[in-house]
Amino acid sequence: MTVMQESSSPYEPESIASAMMRMATRPWTVFVVCWNWKAALLSAGIRGLLFCVVVVPRGAGAMRGAWIEIAFRVALGGCWGSAMQALRRARPAWLAGLLVAMVLPLGAHTLEFALLKLGRATHIKTGMVVSVVFSAASLAVNFSLMRRGLMLTGEGAASLASDFRQLKGIALEIPAGLGRKKAERLP
Repeated sequence: MTVMQESSSPYEPESIASAMMRMATRPWTVFVVCWNWKAALLSAGIRGLLFCVVVVPRGAGAMRGAWIEIAFRVALGGCWGSAMQALRRARPAWLAGLLVAMVLPLGAHTLEFALLKLGRATHIKTGMVVSVVFSAASLAVNFSLMRRGLMLTGEGAASLASDFRQLKGIALEIPAGLGRKKAERLP
């Protein structure tokens, strides 16, 4: 199977409309062939751990919710990551960020809640609060990393180990950038 590139070049910006059209007209390529296994692995692992910590003391019904959450996040995390990857070069960047921050979580958490209810999980409210808070933070971080070329999958993408090695430098850039912005506002 030949993997189609996401856009004419992985480094050229594209319009929001073009990125959205690509996702709508080539969903198999964007969401299956280019399924972001890095996002799936990290989303399921971290959320599953957080969910378990919160619900384990609450019994078997709550643990059923943790297992539903892990399975859901493996499937959704990869698709979510693929959508973010497809939008990472879209312009205007603020609108792409807004789509990632608002539309993806709204759909994901609605589906998540429905699955937890169908699975008769208990203590859903607690789990959902943890999930929504984690989504806000993880989406901002993941989208920022993808815009910098990290946590990508597919042709030309680095290994997960390589992504992790580069995180140290990026983690040091963020506080430096914030300090620079604060200094720019001073008279």
